[in-house]
Amino acid sequence: MAFFCKKTTWVLIALLVYPVIASAELPKAEDRPFWTQKTCYREEDTVFGVGLSMGNRSLEHARKESFKAALWEISNYAQINDTTLLLVETQMTYEEQTPEGNYSVWRLVKIPFPMIERTRELITRNKPSTQHTVHQIKKLENEDREDLADELRRALLQGDEEPQVSYGRSQVDKTLPSGSVSGLKPTYQSGDIITLTILAMDNTQLKTVLFSINNSSIRKSWRVNGKNATNKLSFPASHFMPGKQVYSLKITDAAGNVALKSGVFRVDDFHDELYDILSRDID
Repeated sequence: MAFFCKKTTWVLIALLVYPVIASAELPKAEDRPFWTQKTCYREEDTVFGVGLSMGNRSLEHARKESFKAALWEISNYAQINDTTLLLVETQMTYEEQTPEGNYSVWRLVKIPFPMIERTRELITRNKPSTQHTVHQIKKLENEDREDLADELRRALLQGDEEPQVSYGRSQVDKTLPSGSVSGLKPTYQSGDIITLTILAMDNTQLKTVLFSINNSSIRKSWRVNGKNATNKLSFPASHFMPGKQVYSLKITDAAGNVALKSGVFRVDDFHDELYDILSRDID
């Protein structure tokens, strides 16, 4: 009978521990930036659009699709069918990666409302010079020179009816930085040491990296001079209250492009619960 009790006790322990260790959590809606729950909204004279691309195997493809989706939200708000003349600026992106390797990207873009009105006016008038500029913009987009396409948009919106392309001008960096947090386990016990590695990279020049964990004293930031940066951090799991912990990684490059990432891990303390189980007098 004693052997049966001991076996039953350890089966109970296994059932308690297994689901927590086996499943890696993803951030819930309330853990993400507030704007990821919106589609399009206006603050004073600025209109913001949010584009979402989910389940992509390629991060770069997910980023491009999220931009198209955000642009569509702006055009839907503005009641503009042709988005060619819309001059939007990416405020930031928020990115997640599933354990299977699929990416989801939320992109926040903005445009001053007066520019929307000006765009409507140009489309309505539809002058031959405007049609020619639209053709030039589309050609530049096909050549991946979005910076020059924006130059034409800006000149046209500011009143230059026949803007010219400055091909000699150096290309504006609009490529978003990227990064990752590796080494984190899905679950820690309160007596564990948490160790992780932060990797940040950019096509030209990084500026700052910020890592933080919500509702804790963990907040590490550093300036970067170069295209790549790696930093290792360690801290006791006892710093946290038991339960879900949400971390955030913010990477900013020298051009002001910002990428946000977040993830989840758990800190559990089974000492009291295990003591109760082991001390039960099972008949």
